Amino acid sequence: MRGVADLLLLELLVSTVIWVTVIVNGAEVSYRIRKASSVNELLNTCIDGRNHKSKPGPEASLFGHCLPWKHRSCCTEDVAKGLALDRSWLNFDWHHCGELSPSCAQHFVKDLCFYECSPNLGPWIVPDKRKIRNERMVGVPLCQSACSSWWQDCKHDLTCLDNWAEDFDWSTGINTCPAGKPCKKFENIFGSAQRFCEGLWNNSFKVVSDEEDCFRLWFSADDPNPNDAIARRHAEKLLGQSGTASSIADLRKMIIFSMALYVVSFFLIL
Repeated sequence: MRGVADLLLLELLVSTVIWVTVIVNGAEVSYRIRKASSVNELLNTCIDGRNHKSKPGPEASLFGHCLPWKHRSCCTEDVAKGLALDRSWLNFDWHHCGELSPSCAQHFVKDLCFYECSPNLGPWIVPDKRKIRNERMVGVPLCQSACSSWWQDCKHDLTCLDNWAEDFDWSTGINTCPAGKPCKKFENIFGSAQRFCEGLWNNSFKVVSDEEDCFRLWFSADDPNPNDAIARRHAEKLLGQSGTASSIADLRKMIIFSMALYVVSFFLIL
């Protein structure tokens, strides 16, 4: 009898590990999944932020680098124009260590257009309670070539921190370098393209090979949005072949039921 009890206990432990893994790994990724009833609903969403639209839709035009998103956008024309012309959009100064080079600065404008305008972020949206937003993106797969281009154009420019999302001093109302954090070249602060792209905005991006499904930070306004198909495949994978959130919910119910059954059996044998 003791051997049976030990076996049941082992099965219980294995189930617990699986359950915890599902919950922990899905805690952030499944935030929007839990709210979505279908792939289309998951993809037809925008970040809950100060300037974002509630749902993506067409704009007559979008200013500057935000133009590629005009057919289906989470930003308005006023937002696109504002972020391009305002040197401290959302009170954030990219030039906190002196002027960024024009080639570097344009990547940050494209990055901001991506953040404000992209309609493809649903599967990667997680809670993030701040004055400027209630949600953020985490782990968006960024093509290695896009990251490398950004890095090459910025690595000789200056900054003082390797995490722009968390570490600045905001006591003046705008981001400034904290005491004891001198300005250095990006390459000395980050060390590599991957650390730069992933660490800059606190893991908003995850750099992956161009051979894998990955997002383009920017694309030509004459071309279809290449990120649409990437987001759809990822959403379908997360929600299951049925295209609904039921597969994830059913998995969790099965694990919880199995755990309860093992616990009851274990104590009955004892």
